[in-house]
Amino acid sequence: MPVVYGQATGTSGVPPVAVSCTPASGGMFPVGNSTITCLATDARQRTASCTFTVTVTAPPKISRTRFVAFGDSMTSGEIPGLGPNPFTGGWLIDPGSSYPRRLEIELVGRYTAQTPFVRNQGLSGEQAVQGRSRLSSVLAGAGYEVLVLMEGANDLLNGEARAIDPAAAAMQFMVRDAKSRGLRVFLATLPPQNPLACCPRRGSAAAFVEPYNNRLRSIAAAEGVTLVDVYVAFAGDTTTLIDFDGLHPTAAGYQRIADTFFKSIMQTLELPPTLTSDFRSMVRGGLHLRPR
Repeated sequence: MPVVYGQATGTSGVPPVAVSCTPASGGMFPVGNSTITCLATDARQRTASCTFTVTVTAPPKISRTRFVAFGDSMTSGEIPGLGPNPFTGGWLIDPGSSYPRRLEIELVGRYTAQTPFVRNQGLSGEQAVQGRSRLSSVLAGAGYEVLVLMEGANDLLNGEARAIDPAAAAMQFMVRDAKSRGLRVFLATLPPQNPLACCPRRGSAAAFVEPYNNRLRSIAAAEGVTLVDVYVAFAGDTTTLIDFDGLHPTAAGYQRIADTFFKSIMQTLELPPTLTSDFRSMVRGGLHLRPR
């Protein structure tokens, strides 16, 4: 890439002092460290030189690039504010606003030397106890490297505490299934719900979300997978981040979910940089040259 650096300055010499640097500023530099040598010559032909390092850092890289996002309508990208879907009876889906798509955009934007992708495998209306069998077919032979998993809201929809245990057991099964296939798992908690939202009123399980999320936190710790705490990231905002039904995120809510996954993935999977830079200067005959 082209690199423009500041001109070195000569001091204490007899003017005029001519300064030249090689390789020149504005030239093309390879990835890695390149040593620049600058030479100053004053009116008495005395010289001094300095060297410094230009470091061109390669774009950040991630250790895995093939992602699949699995879950229910909150993965597929249903947004109640867009209106009902006349064919399914659910809400219209905006694929561009879904958190898998927003996550993919963030990954592509940062890891420009690679081609990460996120496949959206959200299925509206699905419960976690149903998803455990579907996940196996989704993962079979697909070559995915990372599972992004958020599900369980439909299991809790009837507002019954007894649904927590089977839903959590299904989530643990899915985590183990993915791990057995060599996938890295990012397990997300559910976002908060608004029990007062209407109509329809879909936030009736608000009181059970946090107990369910606590089970997910325990599963992540027990299975050694990364917990993505979406519930905490929402900070209780069920006004701008949760739609009028009290359950589904708004477009801003989906972006918050994507941001939370992205931060966790970056912290966990990004490869560390290894390059450093330094400079040295020398004084000769009363003429001093230093990088600016």
